[in-house]
Amino acid sequence: MVDNWIEVGKREHAERDKEIAALFDQHYDGLCDLAFMIMGDRHFAEEIVMEALMKVFTGWGRIRDKARSDVYLKRAVVNLCRSKIRRKMIEARSNAVVYRREERKAPDWDPEVHETSRQVWEAVKLLPPRQRATIVLHYVHALPESEISEILDCSVGTVRSQLSRARGKLAHMLDPSVQGATG
Repeated sequence: MVDNWIEVGKREHAERDKEIAALFDQHYDGLCDLAFMIMGDRHFAEEIVMEALMKVFTGWGRIRDKARSDVYLKRAVVNLCRSKIRRKMIEARSNAVVYRREERKAPDWDPEVHETSRQVWEAVKLLPPRQRATIVLHYVHALPESEISEILDCSVGTVRSQLSRARGKLAHMLDPSVQGATG
């Protein structure tokens, strides 16, 4: 009888491993891009995605809806990015010099192609982490507000508020007439 339970356990683990491997294969590149756009560093992005995948692997039994495990994975990536940014800010305050690593791989899109794209990207990088994540998820990944709210673990109203604030800040940073009118 014990041998039967061991075999059942082995089959369940093998099935779980297949599902997680498929999830990894399907979402790895997109998750790396998401983390890169939030973090601005390809090395940290890959590290965060691997950490998020480990969280999914170790918490697989706690995921209620396996069909939506990609949302759990995106949420883990965004939260890990936000945590990493907070740690970097604390380190920056305590250290006089902040060490930045070179990016291993350029993004799939090149913000240097057009000056406007470069300016917008520079402005987005200045947004607070949550607003930056909201902008990237909405405009780059073209996710609806409802899915962004699941990923960021907040209400749809909070997503709308974050998008509105981010748009306002970007308009202020990018449009000289807005700057002149407010300052």
